[in-house]
Amino acid sequence: MDKQESKHTVPISSSKCEPKSVEAYLFIDPLCKDCWEIEPLIIKLWLEYGKYFSLRHIVTGKVEGAISPSHKWNKPANIRFVWEKTTSLQGFSCDGKVYMHSGASTPYITSLAIKAAELQGRKAGSKFLRKLQECILLENIAKPNIDTLLICAKQSGIDVEEFKQDLHSVSAAKAFQCDLKFTNEMHITEIPSLVFFHANSNEEGIKIGGIYCYDVYVQVLKEIVKEEIEPQPLPSLELLLEHVQFISTKEIAFIYNYSENETEREMKKLLLKRKVRMIDINREHYWKWITKENDLV
Repeated sequence: MDKQESKHTVPISSSKCEPKSVEAYLFIDPLCKDCWEIEPLIIKLWLEYGKYFSLRHIVTGKVEGAISPSHKWNKPANIRFVWEKTTSLQGFSCDGKVYMHSGASTPYITSLAIKAAELQGRKAGSKFLRKLQECILLENIAKPNIDTLLICAKQSGIDVEEFKQDLHSVSAAKAFQCDLKFTNEMHITEIPSLVFFHANSNEEGIKIGGIYCYDVYVQVLKEIVKEEIEPQPLPSLELLLEHVQFISTKEIAFIYNYSENETEREMKKLLLKRKVRMIDINREHYWKWITKENDLV
């Protein structure tokens, strides 16, 4: 199987620092494994069409007292297909009344940690979030504690000392409160949900609640951009692995349109080169990119 040629600066970092015409907001619960199912779709969409949109994760979840009593949570599988028009972002503001306190619930601390990581940049926040998901999966941790969050911060490559300070800061608490307020204002009732807005237009956005086939997201993006959009070439498998660090056979197969057998063959080549190690979880293969930090352990 021929590997796809890579243009590293285009698919991985989503092109040059040009203004994007579309803003995408992905609403997730960081401790809900159902939300992780949308990850390969988002990765593929970002790799192929990232030059058209910016992406921001909005952290939501069942934090006691954070969501209004009328807020309903439903599993994505039970939600029918709806493209729902949403209100514009104009006039959105936060008062920062949510603060870290002793005895805070674990989901609250975890959400604050993601916002603290994002204070070092969206890229840092995304790396931390993926490392957190990896840790939860590998260690079967239902509720990460502070020590686990610090380990994830270190392994994701962000500034740990800065992360420690930000974790207890008003800035992180306010950022999380903004996410919760935004969740309510967008009437998010399914997680995950993805909302697209045109950055240079006052038109309403389009909301997709739940998880659907990849073509749906491409079609909605095309509708928002209002022009023909062309996919960028996918990066090589090695570049993708170096970027995401941890990924399953099924995710790779989806992103590259490979069969699982083809994917396994390619990954075993990298395994022989000692570039990855395989981890078996419930008979599903995951692949961890070997770096100096994680080495072969």
